[in-house]
Amino acid sequence: MEPIILIVLLVIAFLLLSPIVLFSSVASLRRRIAALEQVLEQRQGHAASPASLPTPPTEETPRHPSRNGPTAFELFALWVKQDWLLKVGALLLIIAFGWLTTYAFMNNWIGPMGRIALGIGAGALFLLLGFWRTQKFIHQGGVFLVLGSTVILITLFAARTVYGFFTPTTALAVMFLSTAFVGLASVKYSNRALALGSLILASAAPLLTHSPEPNLVGLFTYLLIVILGTIWIAVIIRRHELTAAALIVIALYSIPVLGSRPADLPTLLLIAYVFAAAFFVTNTAGLLKLEKKEMLPDLLTAAGNGLFLLAWIMVAAPDEWKSLIIVGWMLIFVVGAFSIFTITHKREPLYVYVGVGIALLAGATAAELEGAALTIAYTLETGVIAALAFGLLKDLKLALRTCLLFVGPIALSLDSLTTYRWSTGIPYEDFFVLLTLGIVLLGLGTFLWSRAQATKTTDIVLPSGLLASAGSLYLYALLWLSLQATMLNATAVMTALAVYTIIGLITHLTGKANGQQGLKVYGGVVLGCVVARLLLIDVWSMELSGRIVTFFLVGALLISTAFVGRKKRSS
Repeated sequence: MEPIILIVLLVIAFLLLSPIVLFSSVASLRRRIAALEQVLEQRQGHAASPASLPTPPTEETPRHPSRNGPTAFELFALWVKQDWLLKVGALLLIIAFGWLTTYAFMNNWIGPMGRIALGIGAGALFLLLGFWRTQKFIHQGGVFLVLGSTVILITLFAARTVYGFFTPTTALAVMFLSTAFVGLASVKYSNRALALGSLILASAAPLLTHSPEPNLVGLFTYLLIVILGTIWIAVIIRRHELTAAALIVIALYSIPVLGSRPADLPTLLLIAYVFAAAFFVTNTAGLLKLEKKEMLPDLLTAAGNGLFLLAWIMVAAPDEWKSLIIVGWMLIFVVGAFSIFTITHKREPLYVYVGVGIALLAGATAAELEGAALTIAYTLETGVIAALAFGLLKDLKLALRTCLLFVGPIALSLDSLTTYRWSTGIPYEDFFVLLTLGIVLLGLGTFLWSRAQATKTTDIVLPSGLLASAGSLYLYALLWLSLQATMLNATAVMTALAVYTIIGLITHLTGKANGQQGLKVYGGVVLGCVVARLLLIDVWSMELSGRIVTFFLVGALLISTAFVGRKKRSS
């Protein structure tokens, strides 16, 4: 009786679905006939009355402002609204299929092999139905295709977890075939949604094989096949955002592997190199053809590819080879960037790939150095990068933007500024950290400031001046700490304040004489800080003898300005 009940249920399902399919076909024919009738009526009306032809817009005709393309949210909302009844029905069918399978299992209607065969057969029928439907209604057919592949994946998952049927490799191969069918349909009909659905299903398949001891090399080899197939689809249908989605998939699979550090990590690193090379070649070829407004997915993929590669090298590569491997990949990225710039004169890819190269360079430096040496190396590298940015592209703004990389060395230098080692003498490692950072910041800022003044690039003057001021602050701090470490406190304070006063006077008077407001303000700020220090701190903390000498010295220097730079007034 139980097989009879199953047959009855299938017949009922067929009877329920047949009217729906028939009604859909009839409705489609009616819409097409109505459209043809409307076209015929319009043509007859135009032939009867030429005056009814649309007139071209005049100057008084309001024109709608041009809009950009729909946003991602609008596209998703449009996808949800289009044939939403079909999507809800597909979801209900998936739920009903799961319940029917569970009910059949509980009542032992058919044997385990029959149950699995029924599920795979149902999924295959949905795939065929979807492929046939896609020929006329691509959206509806896509829903059936994804539905069929999902049914097959769920059935094989149940076969593995409940009955132990198939091996993990066999189950994965069948799952891949069903998802590959969806991918081929996306190529045939040039459909982005189908391609993305195929990628998601193929990426989720390894999680459904219920493998007791997953073979990571086999898993990443399978993912490599999936990713290469996705890249091939992206190139054919010209949907480069699929490449970014593929990078996200492999990055998500890499996170637990890098965290656990398995024994076969060196082999996985070689596979990661293949992933990085595939993404790099695809992006490089794509950026040569794309317009500026279409570059965003490829630019994001390029940046993500660099971070993906750096993470794998830092975790999986041998310590003695890390820096050489990173430098090699850095050269590949930088050469690719300049090749694209030379051919297309597009700066966006250049900026992204050079940024990736800088990140790889920072990783190589961190792999080889630490402590003060690392800070000095980062400082020199950042200075060289800023100088090359201006020297190669003659772009002041770009050179100034690269100076944001000084955030790293500045953060690392805080330890050298505040360490207790200054209380026992001059710590030469910290001394050279502050000296290098001060000289590089001051020199680079002064150069950019002078170029901005010469080219009258007003929006660069203030930031470059602040950069030079930051360098001078490091040198002031270095002088203060060095004097405190080698002299008595009163003598050190008096000497430092005298030097600060001389520097403030020179810059203030130079700016005043040459009409350079920046130098004038800088010198005035330095002198104001010296006077504030004397009146608020030293007047209370220094002994009377030191206070007298310091105040006399600073006061005499300030009074001397009355006799500098003044012309004799004519009678």
